[in-house]
Amino acid sequence: MIKLLALDLDGTLALPKNQILTETKKGLNALHAAGFVTITIATGRRYRTTRNLIDNLGFEPWVICNGGALIKTPLRETFKSETFSATHVAEIARETGLTIFAQRDSEEKGGADFLIDRSSFWNNVTREHYKNNEAVSEISDLVSETEKVLVAGIIGKKEDLEEFSKALNQRFPYQYNTVSVPAFEKPNYYCEITPKRVDKWTGIKKLLRELNLAENQVCCVGDELNDLPMISASHHGFAMGNADPRLKAKAKYTCGDYDKNGILDVLAYIEQTNLRLSSK
Repeated sequence: MIKLLALDLDGTLALPKNQILTETKKGLNALHAAGFVTITIATGRRYRTTRNLIDNLGFEPWVICNGGALIKTPLRETFKSETFSATHVAEIARETGLTIFAQRDSEEKGGADFLIDRSSFWNNVTREHYKNNEAVSEISDLVSETEKVLVAGIIGKKEDLEEFSKALNQRFPYQYNTVSVPAFEKPNYYCEITPKRVDKWTGIKKLLRELNLAENQVCCVGDELNDLPMISASHHGFAMGNADPRLKAKAKYTCGDYDKNGILDVLAYIEQTNLRLSSK
């Protein structure tokens, strides 16, 4: 039986301006109201911007955010968090002429969402990012900063991020995940950096333990490479029709596009699977 549905946001559930297709919203609300399947968001976003979509969803889900590093309950409380020191990441970023910004659990600790490294390598997109998020950002020396963070990120050209990832993994092998996905600030990419122990699937497994569910009872849906751990591990892993081809190759199933109610295909699959298993 499927008892947990884990949904990515951007490219999966969220339309521009955090809107949700009407039929998809109706389907998810009906599934939530039935009470048999728990719904969780599993996103690389931070919690504050995830809230922008939840406010349009119609109910309060569990939230796995920051790429699996932070889990929030439906009551908006911090359930679990995985943090690390960003010192090594900031050092390599500076050496490759880039600037990192680290994310923290501001709802739990207060203060800024972002700690942006006080380096001399701010590119135009970093300056624009700081300008757009100045109210929730703080400039900090992340090489010497002692506060541990949830995730680090860099926005820049794809080839620059590839150079950074190569340098980081050569200096500190098997310590970090580095996943680059298209950024909102086209044509740039966003590189997400987390410890090896953190990804969306590890976050889901923590939630499964809390809900007393088995790994084969979760259905996961996503579209980008940061969804790969949960899509490939899930017994019911779906790639969106608009997903990265490399994700589709690892997914067990493919549904429709995110902007064409593709999630309804997943809801139909859950209903059919649970009906079939319950009749045995």
